[in-house]
Amino acid sequence: MARRVRRIAPPVAGFRDIAILRLSSLGDIVLTLPAVHALHRAFPEARIHYWVKEEFFDLLRFDPAIAHVRVLERDARRAEDLVSMSAELEDMDLIVDLHDSLRTRVLTFRQRTPVLRTPSYRLRRWAQVRARALRPPPPPAVLERHAVALAPLGIAPLGAPHVVAGEAAETWAAEWLALWTPDAAPIAMIPGAAHPTKRWPEAHWIALHERLRAAGRRLLYLGLESDRARVPALAARVALDPGCRWAIERLPRVAALLSRCATAIAGDTGLMHVAAARGLGVVAMFGSTAPELGFAPAGEGHAVLCRHERCQPCTVHGRASCPRGHFRCMIGIEPGEVADHALRLAAGA
Repeated sequence: MARRVRRIAPPVAGFRDIAILRLSSLGDIVLTLPAVHALHRAFPEARIHYWVKEEFFDLLRFDPAIAHVRVLERDARRAEDLVSMSAELEDMDLIVDLHDSLRTRVLTFRQRTPVLRTPSYRLRRWAQVRARALRPPPPPAVLERHAVALAPLGIAPLGAPHVVAGEAAETWAAEWLALWTPDAAPIAMIPGAAHPTKRWPEAHWIALHERLRAAGRRLLYLGLESDRARVPALAARVALDPGCRWAIERLPRVAALLSRCATAIAGDTGLMHVAAARGLGVVAMFGSTAPELGFAPAGEGHAVLCRHERCQPCTVHGRASCPRGHFRCMIGIEPGEVADHALRLAAGA
């Protein structure tokens, strides 16, 4: 059944200040950018204030559509802090809640300013995980949900997300890669993920590494220090091979490096979405989650690998371990299959 849209007319003088709320996480923030840019195109005179946790500030601060990034510090996220912060929203002409979490509900509680909210489809997502035998219809993709939030304004997000890295990061990435691999774009390798059931086994990454190096491809590993620490045998191979590098950098530099790669290989993680938002074709591997939950990489030209085991998806966000103990959803994705997709995408880059 189609949702009934209640239109909202902008003030006669136009919107002056628009607040966008999406506090976390990395990939989810990336997927809000088409909505941000649609608002900026429709209301170019309005100042857009993006509310986000401080660890994701770097992702947004160079975007010309965003006038102000309102940071939620790590030590100021209690309910009483949010109630105090919510007073700042009273000066907004419009609030667009693209998170619909408990925190954003507290921030928008009793606001007189109009609030547009992304539908969460929590019941449909729950049904995908808990009622697989009934084959419920999947929820819309995240970009479609954000389009629903903006529908009362009569505007629609267009295209895939685009992350802006900033001039300094772009210059640094160009110079860094020119010193290492001036003649060939590397393949970006992203082995990390916050949840263990979203991580491909280290042995598979090593096998993929050997296949891609045998094919003559240079490999650029990206992620946090904690990601590297989880794959010590792989990290040792990278350290000994001049055709491979591991770059642990801030988000703008990572984004700038990604756009200079031939393709990216990742699990269902935030950097997967950053890679897609920098124009890469991505080989995306889904484990305990699944693309039908709405979080596949946006845009065209990706290879989305999911075995669709009977027990998959078993979670919306990820788990500490496989509840069945076999982890077939990830173990069953073969390194040869991933290498074939990556080489095909790299050849077309």
